Amino acid sequence: MKRIRRSYFLIDKPFQIKYALFLSVFGGLVAVLFGAHIFYFLHEYFKVFIPDYQTNPNAIQFILTEQRSILIYLSILTLLVMCLLFFIGVIVTHRMAGPVMVIRKKMEDLCGENFSARVHLRKGDEFRSLADTFNELAGHLDKKHKK
Repeated sequence: MKRIRRSYFLIDKPFQIKYALFLSVFGGLVAVLFGAHIFYFLHEYFKVFIPDYQTNPNAIQFILTEQRSILIYLSILTLLVMCLLFFIGVIVTHRMAGPVMVIRKKMEDLCGENFSARVHLRKGDEFRSLADTFNELAGHLDKKHKK
């Protein structure tokens, strides 16, 4: 019996990329909102602890420099979070798309009247009960076909 190996992560590219991008964009929006709150509170912090910042040019320059560096840091952090969430999304969708691909190929075998087709999934796959039901169905069809 030939086993199907799933050694690449993009099994169903449109499905996997769509949901990985959705997860990445959602995480990016959360990071931007969180970063905006941090940026706002730091701006208010500067107002409270540097009372003469509006009249002192050195204080204004200091605040602008600090705000710029904080904004760069938050932007880089947001991009890193988005990239990490994209890769997590690809891995999670791989765990869903792989078993579905295996079951779909075995269903095509059943349509071609290969009633000995059975699904063998990796240990711990989420679609184990679906595979077991498919194997029962294929067994019943094989018995009916042999009669």
